[in-house]
Amino acid sequence: MQTPIAILGCGYIGMEAAALWHKKGHFVTATTRSPERLPELSQVAQKSLIFKGDDEDALISLIAANDTLLVSIAADCPEQYEAAYLQTAKLFRHLALEMEMPRQLIYLGSTSVYGDHKGLWVDEQSELRATSDQAKILIETENTYLSLNELGWTVCVFRLAEIYGPGRELSKRVRQLEGHLMPGSGEQYTNMIHKTDCVGAIDYARRHHLEGVFNLADDDHPTRKALYDAISHKFQLPLVRWDPHLMGLRTGDKRVSNLTIKKEGLVLRHPHRLLD
Repeated sequence: MQTPIAILGCGYIGMEAAALWHKKGHFVTATTRSPERLPELSQVAQKSLIFKGDDEDALISLIAANDTLLVSIAADCPEQYEAAYLQTAKLFRHLALEMEMPRQLIYLGSTSVYGDHKGLWVDEQSELRATSDQAKILIETENTYLSLNELGWTVCVFRLAEIYGPGRELSKRVRQLEGHLMPGSGEQYTNMIHKTDCVGAIDYARRHHLEGVFNLADDDHPTRKALYDAISHKFQLPLVRWDPHLMGLRTGDKRVSNLTIKKEGLVLRHPHRLLD
């Protein structure tokens, strides 16, 4: 049966989800902030339009016309986090209170909300220790979307690990690091999810009306140094160099468990890290 679906933010993941749902025969509305991307979106959606997170009239129309809404909006810089994430979530809640039209909503968040757990495992019940302003905004955004449950909405929040796949190949990352010093020792664990599995999980959530919070990560958690060394050996590239005296930008050391989403029946196509 054809389902009307709106995708708010058609970037790396949103485009792939649009293409999948378009292929399955659903009526897809894809949005972007950039007018120059409209022709590209028209290839994977029946309808494409400009949408900014504070556009109340546009969001009213999207909610009214679609049974499922995928929120995959991304901020271009830290200064835009509140506008891109939290203000959009608050507008959803404001309109949900006024419109009384419960919908299915899937929101793409981040495992960065866990912060630093000293390399221990984290699941959806673990303490959210992230302390940066950006992480606090993401946590409040999650809570705002989850509050729609009390208004009859079906809300699924995915905490995404680092996404890789076509266009974001791991070998490409290592090649780009040649001649540069990486901060830290590289001994923090990696948490990643393949693009295909990310989109597969989103479609699974739509079809099975999943509710609640779910981590999306694969089964493998090598340290970043071990991962990059393995890629270097496979493609005969220079080993990435590390400097423990430089401060790293990573969002805490942890291993993200994917058991909850697996218990819901999702089977990953790439449970083990692909070295391209």
